[in-house]
Amino acid sequence: MKKALLLVLLCLVPGLTGCGSLHSQRRELAQLRLMESMGLDAAPGGLILSLSSAPSEEEEVLCFSGSGVSLSQAMEQLQSRAGEELFCGHLQNILVGERYAQGAPETLLSAVCRSSDLRLDQPVFLVLDGTAREALESGSAASLRLLSPDREQAGSLSTAGGILRDLDRQGSSLIRALRLQPSAREGEEDPDLVPAGYGILGAEGLLATLSPEEAMAAELLTGTLSPCPLLLRDRQGRAVTVELQDGSCATRPLFDRKGALTGLSLMIRARATVLEIAGFPSVAEEDYREELTALLEKELTGRVQKLLRRSRELGADFLGLGRQLELAAPWRCRGLGERLGEKLPELALRLRVQAELLHSNDIS
Repeated sequence: MKKALLLVLLCLVPGLTGCGSLHSQRRELAQLRLMESMGLDAAPGGLILSLSSAPSEEEEVLCFSGSGVSLSQAMEQLQSRAGEELFCGHLQNILVGERYAQGAPETLLSAVCRSSDLRLDQPVFLVLDGTAREALESGSAASLRLLSPDREQAGSLSTAGGILRDLDRQGSSLIRALRLQPSAREGEEDPDLVPAGYGILGAEGLLATLSPEEAMAAELLTGTLSPCPLLLRDRQGRAVTVELQDGSCATRPLFDRKGALTGLSLMIRARATVLEIAGFPSVAEEDYREELTALLEKELTGRVQKLLRRSRELGADFLGLGRQLELAAPWRCRGLGERLGEKLPELALRLRVQAELLHSNDIS
């Protein structure tokens, strides 16, 4: 019995040291070309899938493309055209062309959920006024790691899983938008990808876009605001630049005497610091600080009101206010997250913005 067992083990040794060995696996991985970004564009009767390689000192970014009626078919054609094995397990982001986003984005997101190479926390970007393929071929996608959301601060906003979750819970979602523009660097012909606000995705596709100014209000309402500058004008007409540090939004439902939902009350708090003032006047005086605080509150109020009007006009709760109401009053607002978009046009909105200047960094 022992001799038979020993014979079986000796027969297994060649297999253990063959193509499955660690040395062999390392050699195979070295032969793979690592892909860093994926792009999806619309095509007649299907889509165009593009992959770009990770940048290195040895060679420029390479871009491969394939087309098909499905993501799987396009990937198969792309792999055959590449002439080498492309590894997608290291993808850092997904770019979606504007025309493709006007279709049904859930098709892409469902494929991401089922794929063994893609992740639910994969950042997804919308490319405006251009195609994802153009963005990848320009090499600009290599800078997207600087634009990817801070997952500790922004949660799942603009990730594949976050968008899919929002579409399911509230019928619409925000997706970070980029735009191709001519390079500002001397001698550079390839365009740059720059932040361009947000796109609003619905179940049937792209509903609208938000400018960078509206994007600030969206981040304030969703609790995902990152430090960003804001230009104000004081009473003397001097330019004052403040930096918004963070903000929060508390949402409360309003009911009538019969218990019917009649409106929403939003309380926004924002904190900022003073960066620059034309003429370098001191901010130490209390009256001037109060003036700047009032100006900041007025500016933020106007931006938030404009964004809320967009939400009501579209009948889309892309800000997730219904979900916030469910958390604030779970028994009375049960299921409102899915239905608030339809009710928004008829609801009253009460808004209050409270700002605070943390410090002025004056040298005394």
